Amino acid sequence: MMHDQYIRRETLVSMTINGVLSLLFFLLVFGIAPSVAVWGIGNWVFDYLPQSFMITLMSTLVPGALTAKRLKAGVLTPSGSASRLPRPLLLRALLMAVVAALLGTTLVAALAGAVGIVTLGWTSALVIKVLYGVALGAVVTPIGLRAALTNA
Repeated sequence: MMHDQYIRRETLVSMTINGVLSLLFFLLVFGIAPSVAVWGIGNWVFDYLPQSFMITLMSTLVPGALTAKRLKAGVLTPSGSASRLPRPLLLRALLMAVVAALLGTTLVAALAGAVGIVTLGWTSALVIKVLYGVALGAVVTPIGLRAALTNA
């Protein structure tokens, strides 16, 4: 299987899973209410920290482990290119997760602050969180997979 095709397929799987998990965790954390508070510990912006961290961690660990298994079995071949990311999968996943959590949450906080919102309608808050989870998976999964294919 060609690497681009493999990365595309695994990224689509990751995006789907991240969208569903973002929906479920939103319901768990915020429930169903007319609006969602934006600022403060445990509120909408703050929740981007654990969301970004966990999506990135799992979108790097799981596909990375599956890729390593497929490389070992000969189903995939190493890409032969270099990666600046750490070779050990857990270290790579943790590094990517910390960076994504900090960057993602900072970006969301900056945008929310620039717009000046204090609360969001429940549906808007949900849709934005789910789309963010899908988009984050679309960004981090290929990065992690390229490193996994390199670090065989």
